[in-house]
Amino acid sequence: MPLNLPNQIPAIDLLKEENIFVMSSQRAQSQDIRPLKVLILNLMPFKITTETDLIRLLSNTPLQIEIDFLKLDSHTSKKIHQ
Repeated sequence: MPLNLPNQIPAIDLLKEENIFVMSSQRAQSQDIRPLKVLILNLMPFKITTETDLIRLLSNTPLQIEIDFLKLDSHTSKKIHQ
């Protein structure tokens, strides 16, 4: 089912290549469906890989899911990219 993700998530292009349906917030708001809202705190060192893997898992549901990622100003990751 469609995933409603923030536009700045680096994983979006990769997910679209894998035929995982990602919709914009504007399109999601025009539908008469209440999404399941999920906030993810990703403290893993490989941010993009971890976020992509989590999104893949969440995409295997019949629900519309609105995903957002929480970033802590007090946490500095050792690795941001692979």
